[in-house]
Amino acid sequence: MGKWFKIGVALGGGGARGLAHLGVLCALEREKVSFDLLAGTSMGALVGGVYALTLRCDFAVERFRRYLESKEFQKTNPDFLREPDQETKPTLKGIFHRFSAFIKKGVFYSQSLTRKAPISEEDFIQNISFLLDPVEMEKTQIPLAVVALDLKTGEEVVLQEGALQKAVSASCAIPGILPPVILGDWVLVDGGWIDRVPVGPLRRMGADFAIAVDVAEGFNESLDFETGLDIVLRTNDITQHSLSQVQLREADIIIRPDLSGIRWSDFHRLEDCLKAGEDAATEKAGEIRSLIRRRKMKKALSFRSCFPSS
Repeated sequence: MGKWFKIGVALGGGGARGLAHLGVLCALEREKVSFDLLAGTSMGALVGGVYALTLRCDFAVERFRRYLESKEFQKTNPDFLREPDQETKPTLKGIFHRFSAFIKKGVFYSQSLTRKAPISEEDFIQNISFLLDPVEMEKTQIPLAVVALDLKTGEEVVLQEGALQKAVSASCAIPGILPPVILGDWVLVDGGWIDRVPVGPLRRMGADFAIAVDVAEGFNESLDFETGLDIVLRTNDITQHSLSQVQLREADIIIRPDLSGIRWSDFHRLEDCLKAGEDAATEKAGEIRSLIRRRKMKKALSFRSCFPSS
């Protein structure tokens, strides 16, 4: 028989900033705020997938630490994103750092006209395999859902069964950087483009109480919009932000780690992200426990009202 009251956690996308999810999970574990369901988008799906294997924060953190120091991570740094004067220098931060540095120079967009993605499917799979065991989603220690976007229909796809590596790969497939994942009739890419923090899927899984973790970057109002590309990128950010704010209304509480100064490409700042996540969740722990007690009482009273004593 299933639990009468289920708590869920939704982990949002945000690139390297999503490493803060590890800190949040560690704090919830330490504060004994247990949960029954987990949903993730993009980096949130990757962190959620690793955590769901064992439900041990220390295991998840160590696996990410080893991955970020691995050859697999460093291999995701294609030659076309290397600056001419850095041909002989070691690559330090992987594809995401190079991409963020070059996108406004037009290199990425010119390459996108002739190639589906600069990262090969083989390298992509090797990276995912370093972090995730080859298990079925039904075998994880906690029910897990990950979100992807189907390029054919434009619809949100919520994956809860099948190969864990495949599902998380689909949720993390950043358009134009990582190749889409073919799954049946779907052509799947990064779920953050349609559901940045998957509270809705968490509710549909049966969550009575939803904790959302939002690690997305805020707006920088000091930017200069000097080129058409600047304007296109900005308007896309506004669209995603507005959609996300509507979707987050379904959450009972939102944890927003203070990631000031940390960009989505800063994978070298794992420790800073961990601390930000831990601090934010620890600060909210008392409020979360209080809200859960109230929601439980409210649901219990609603049950009693359905079955009045004679």
